[in-house]
Amino acid sequence: MDASNKYSIPKGYNTTRLILRSLRYFRRNTINAITINMEKFGDTYSVVFPGNRLIVVTRDLSFIQHVLRDNHTNYHKSKHMVDKIGKLFGNGLLFSSGSYWLQQRRLIQPGFHMKKLQGLYSIVAERIETLLASFPSGQAVNVYPAIYQIAFNIILRSLFDIDLSRETMHEISTLFNEMQEFVIKDLNRPLRRLTYIFTHKDKINMRYRDRLRVIMHGIIEQRRRDTRTYNDLLDMLLNARYEDTGEAMSDDQIIDEVLVLMLAGHETTANTLCWLLSMVVKKPQVMDRLRVIAGSTDIYDSVKNDYINAVINESMRLRPAAFMTDRMALSDDGVGQWSYPKDTVIIPFFYGVHRSKDHWESPDAFIPERFLDDAGKLRKMPAFFPFGAGPRLCIGNNFAMAEMCFFIHAFFRHFTISSTGQEPVMMPLITLRPDKVVLKVWPIPGLTKRSVGQ
Repeated sequence: MDASNKYSIPKGYNTTRLILRSLRYFRRNTINAITINMEKFGDTYSVVFPGNRLIVVTRDLSFIQHVLRDNHTNYHKSKHMVDKIGKLFGNGLLFSSGSYWLQQRRLIQPGFHMKKLQGLYSIVAERIETLLASFPSGQAVNVYPAIYQIAFNIILRSLFDIDLSRETMHEISTLFNEMQEFVIKDLNRPLRRLTYIFTHKDKINMRYRDRLRVIMHGIIEQRRRDTRTYNDLLDMLLNARYEDTGEAMSDDQIIDEVLVLMLAGHETTANTLCWLLSMVVKKPQVMDRLRVIAGSTDIYDSVKNDYINAVINESMRLRPAAFMTDRMALSDDGVGQWSYPKDTVIIPFFYGVHRSKDHWESPDAFIPERFLDDAGKLRKMPAFFPFGAGPRLCIGNNFAMAEMCFFIHAFFRHFTISSTGQEPVMMPLITLRPDKVVLKVWPIPGLTKRSVGQ
């Protein structure tokens, strides 16, 4: 892209240099590749993809705040990402833009206020206690699969507080996970698309999508016939009404939002909890304090416990599940020394700003206390984006924090862990996964299981 006369575009790679370096790039994971590029070019750099598609990657705090908050009306989610993922998972809040997104956000937001979410707390806490009863233990336990299933089970139960059959639960889980894995591979290994003419993976996953939506339609129809009162997220979606017309969402709109909540509401939580355990296990003083809190307080108190929240925040700082996001400029724009044309895709690199020496002391160290003030109260940090920023801040952030607080409280009341020496490897896909988290896990001997709230 030759825009040197009109725009001040950050240094980086033109298309030719990108192609020459592409094989080396794809041998690295995304985070390492971006970090290396920033060491070369600075906190902000550009890449010109074939077709003159300009991408600007940044960990500059003022740039990120400009795009996500200060001038957010000039930016939409990039069409490339929305088309790829939204094709399978619908046009819910995560993928919609413009006036429709704003309409949906205003409609759904009240259902995620803290007071509303408190009605879900008993569902989440009781489910965690039940599922932890069968948590694996031993000298070398990969906790990721178990925690992933717990998080998926919790989001399903929070959406539908009904006794779905084991077969239905299994089918939903299988279909959803197949679709999610397909999207991850499709986005991260685009050359795989050349094989679809033989494998028909794209068509197979469209059939999975259709089957999943049929199941969701059946659940909605069952709920509409039910006269009982429910406190789940489906009830909130069914009873939401547009301010201007007083009408409810269509079933297809509800399913779009349900699928987004499933997509955003389980893997990010599971990833964060696994990363947290992998870091906490190296800090005996942190584990000891969590055990004391868990043994001396009620599980519901954990949501407001400053230390538990600080431990979660520090885990999300070092290993943010949403390690970057993307926005596309609707018109020419600029910030600081940089300017760029419309259709430029901006990638705020949260992982980078979370580890910047400009904003964090000892940025690579796990220090939960950095999120506490002198009085031990939780404090806000400006260079911290675990759930994004601005109007598109993750709508489920309070729900996710409550779920993680409940899990930590219950887990450290029932189990003790120690290190096996295994170091999880980062897998930056749609979210930042660990490849595995192998720990020594043992039930605490002599502990009598308490009921939730006791």
